[in-house]
Amino acid sequence: MPIVMARDLEETASSSEDEEVISQEDHPCIMWTGGCRRIPVLVFHADAILTKDNNIRVIGERYHLSYKIVRTDSRLVRSILTAHGFHEVHPSSTDYNLMWTGSHLKPFLLRTLSEAQKVNHFPR
Repeated sequence: MPIVMARDLEETASSSEDEEVISQEDHPCIMWTGGCRRIPVLVFHADAILTKDNNIRVIGERYHLSYKIVRTDSRLVRSILTAHGFHEVHPSSTDYNLMWTGSHLKPFLLRTLSEAQKVNHFPR
């Protein structure tokens, strides 16, 4: 279940020369794709729930990644995201990276998403 958060991760990784740039070898949850391998894809590992590996958790914490769950009760999704360092925000918040919803979103809501925000449902 890979989620692309290209803009957010790429800008953060390249924003400071003092910070070391994360490569695929540095972290098991980031896979680099695209031309010249510059687009990071976040890869979720289901076993992170059981192992509670801090190395996996650090990726969400480092980039301050957040999620919200709307109109559904997805304990498994919540557990996986939390195990990867994401923090949950209130369903009415607009400050999130991933929205997990139990139904399709209205087109006007999809138009308001920024490039760093992803959802699990799209109409048609």
